[in-house]
Amino acid sequence: MNLKRLFEIQKQLDNHIIENKALQGQDLLDEKVLALKVELGELANELPEVFKFWSNKKNNYEKALKEYVDGLHFVLSIGLDHGFHEDLAGMAIESIEWENVTVQFLELLRIDWEKYECGEGDYYHSGLEMFLSLGEMLGFTWEQIEQAYLDKNKVNHERQESGY
Repeated sequence: MNLKRLFEIQKQLDNHIIENKALQGQDLLDEKVLALKVELGELANELPEVFKFWSNKKNNYEKALKEYVDGLHFVLSIGLDHGFHEDLAGMAIESIEWENVTVQFLELLRIDWEKYECGEGDYYHSGLEMFLSLGEMLGFTWEQIEQAYLDKNKVNHERQESGY
């Protein structure tokens, strides 16, 4: 997955939304963090086998991939707000996997996405690594994630044009 490219594509969408909704100069970080957490909940809901011990419903990986890339849009957008994309060239992206998918979700929800500290204790960087690792834990390939992201990004641009 080409993260640098995805950050650039996300920046175009963010700029389009800001212009279209006349949001210039507004700090939208809290709204983006809340939206990410909502998307994580929607993703988890498509994976009932992960946590719904009371249910016989099966995981829907097709819908889960769509929810995952909805979350990826906000992860990237939060990174843009923090200027992370500028630091990306010198940073390694490593896998951070907790013992199972349930714990991975819980840890992602605990991340303080609003904070950004480059270097030791880098909240955003760790969150990005955990989010990308969640995709791997769910069995999604980088190619699937990137293509689903590009498809949804196109839909998001179309929605802005149609007054969504």
